[in-house]
Amino acid sequence: MEPDMPQVKYVGTCIKTDSISGVGLRWEPEQIRSVTAEVAERLLVFSDTWAREKQEILPAPGVDEPIGLAQEEKPVEEPLPVVDFHAMDKKAMVEYAARNYNERLDQRQNENIIRHKLIDLFARHHQVE
Repeated sequence: MEPDMPQVKYVGTCIKTDSISGVGLRWEPEQIRSVTAEVAERLLVFSDTWAREKQEILPAPGVDEPIGLAQEEKPVEEPLPVVDFHAMDKKAMVEYAARNYNERLDQRQNENIIRHKLIDLFARHHQVE
């Protein structure tokens, strides 16, 4: 345990799971924990529930890391769909545009022009932010 890690004591009289964002620990009455400075700062605001422990306690066997804030999960980015527009013929591209984007492409146009219009539709509907 690092010597500068604050120790916080739960002064409540019943078992409590704190509702502080990023902490969420289960506390028993009179329980003392070594925490990071950031966790201590968040807990000690509630002086009727937690207090800074003055005397140093030895950590429980197998516990040598101070308790820190929980890491927030990063949102999972959805991968872009993979569509091979170059493998589609004119009819397939017109049907794809109608089915997926509710767009009517002019079948009288050249296959390459339709392909470019479809790729443009795809890009507008699947913009990466």
